[in-house]
Amino acid sequence: MTVWGLHPFDDDDTIDFSYEVRRSGLAALDRACRDARHSDSRQEQHAEGLAAAYIIASTQTDALGNNPLSLEPTKQLIGSAAAVVRVIRELGTDYLDQWRVFGDDVYKQKIEQLDEIARALGGDEVHEIQSGDLLEGNAPDEQPMAPKSWQNQRFSNVQLLSIRQGMKDAVDVERDVDHTFACSSESIAQAVATALNDDFVIEGPTYSPAEDGEPELWVVVATKSYAPDFSNTWSYTLRMFDVAHETGADYDGWGAPIEKRKKSWFKR
Repeated sequence: MTVWGLHPFDDDDTIDFSYEVRRSGLAALDRACRDARHSDSRQEQHAEGLAAAYIIASTQTDALGNNPLSLEPTKQLIGSAAAVVRVIRELGTDYLDQWRVFGDDVYKQKIEQLDEIARALGGDEVHEIQSGDLLEGNAPDEQPMAPKSWQNQRFSNVQLLSIRQGMKDAVDVERDVDHTFACSSESIAQAVATALNDDFVIEGPTYSPAEDGEPELWVVVATKSYAPDFSNTWSYTLRMFDVAHETGADYDGWGAPIEKRKKSWFKR
């Protein structure tokens, strides 16, 4: 997985977690903090734990930004978040080393961010693990990717772009790109259409009756013209997942025609 910025949510490992927080609030923050507080917690668990600590810290100070979800963590959860920061400082080398590749200055900024979160949580910037910080037992096993998860779609994006590259697709050439949603009710489909209506051409909702044991569906296709390179695909897929989670729809991926680059006369 990759990181693309200093913010705790500028990280592949925290994309699905951001949706979990929207759905479950404090329960999601508590789960992420606990998962990150084991001696064998993995890199992705440290990523989610720090993101949870950041959200919890933002409820205690304006210095980290506002508290858009209006969450009110308990003292116990605030203490758990502070423990996460100390555990990452001492045991989160695999997680923190992701910023070393960007240079010492960026790595220093990341460490300073941890210190700022610790201060907001009422800590005194003690970096060593304290008694009670580490939870007993092993960290929970890695969960398999859900079929409709962002992680699964990300791998699908990479595979699809690789196939298109093999077909000599000029990914920097603009063309219509279709994004498809499968909805369990017409009201959900209408919500998807409304969410994307301002800057996408919407087809549907189209009713698909139940067949061969499959449930009935309402399909919405949102179309926009852009170049389907990796950056644009990444950006628009994130937006589609935002809409899917806000409405309760399933995002079913994207498609676009192949546009082969025309050969210049001197290369014929």
